[in-house]
Amino acid sequence: MSNATKTWSVGLGVGALAGAADISLIVAVDPAATGWVLLESFLFWTVAGWVVVASESGLGRYGHGILVTMLLNLPWYVLLGPAAGQPAHVPPLLLMSVVFGSAFGWARGRALASAASSPAGAHG
Repeated sequence: MSNATKTWSVGLGVGALAGAADISLIVAVDPAATGWVLLESFLFWTVAGWVVVASESGLGRYGHGILVTMLLNLPWYVLLGPAAGQPAHVPPLLLMSVVFGSAFGWARGRALASAASSPAGAHG
């Protein structure tokens, strides 16, 4: 498997897992959530996982994962917190960003380690 393929598969895979976890959390706290909300959440986390794995910041794997995830979530912190009159929603969103961002960073570290150990001809 080429390095590019690993980046895509690891990033989208870990993101899809986070998306499925978020859907479970949403359904648990709001069983009336629409399919559109669930789809938005799944798509966001799937892409966020890929962005973390595919990008470079110069930080360690966990710092990178958390920072990039928090930056990607900034609009949701505003939209679902103060703009919705629910500032108490922001701390759980921050916590979820730290948890998922850490998982993305861990996956990125694994993908980079795997790419570094692959044969020289497999770079893509």
